[in-house]
Amino acid sequence: MNVIKSIFQYRELLFELVKRDLKIKYRRSVLGILWSVLNPLLFMVITSIIFSTIFKNQIPNFAIYFLCGQIIFSFFSESTIKAQSGIIENGALIKKIYLPKYIFPLSKVCFSFVNTLFSLIAILIIILVTGYKLPAVSFLFFVPIGYVFIFSIGVGLFLSSFTVFYRDTLHLYTIFLTLMSYFSAIFYPIDIIPKSFQGFIEYNPIYIFITYFRDLILIGQIPDLNTNLLCIAYCAVSIIVGYIFFKRTENKLVLFI
Repeated sequence: MNVIKSIFQYRELLFELVKRDLKIKYRRSVLGILWSVLNPLLFMVITSIIFSTIFKNQIPNFAIYFLCGQIIFSFFSESTIKAQSGIIENGALIKKIYLPKYIFPLSKVCFSFVNTLFSLIAILIIILVTGYKLPAVSFLFFVPIGYVFIFSIGVGLFLSSFTVFYRDTLHLYTIFLTLMSYFSAIFYPIDIIPKSFQGFIEYNPIYIFITYFRDLILIGQIPDLNTNLLCIAYCAVSIIVGYIFFKRTENKLVLFI
């Protein structure tokens, strides 16, 4: 409760940090925030040209299938990469005045959340172009995005603190994300993976969030209670581990920034 109260107390700072990051990202950009829509669209076009023919009999509506996976994975990867350097980037400010340090990695996740909301427009464009009819349950799209948001906060808190002490994590984590992308079935059906290896993917939290999103948009069904409980469990573990590790190292961060 103290954390929630503190976030509410510093909500204006949180808003300003997110606004600052948005301005920095799109500074001197002609298209500005439209790149949040164009980037997934362009990536989808290239990927569709390469893979849609290969998987055309296994994946109906490949473009939407791919975008569902890409947007969820991009949200997680961008938010955690940015959160990872949240403390380091704001070291000068942290040394000058007292602020709850978790505000900085949290602001990075919130920034990526805003970007993701704009990226969702890409799916709407493809839906309109292809004439695909959205299922009634698709209005629950915010549920898996909410899961990713909470999960990313926990991972971001852990990484933002851990990276201060071990700077090599900045490079190792990008390699880890590349490997994780191939284990998230973003552009291929999980059925092509040998059953002995499918478990590595099926219990990947990002794959579960992606599948949840696809179930709503492409299949038109709400994932069962077990899937929701698993999502909640992943989010809870992420938040608890991330917060505990962050709090235990918080007082030492200033010495290593």
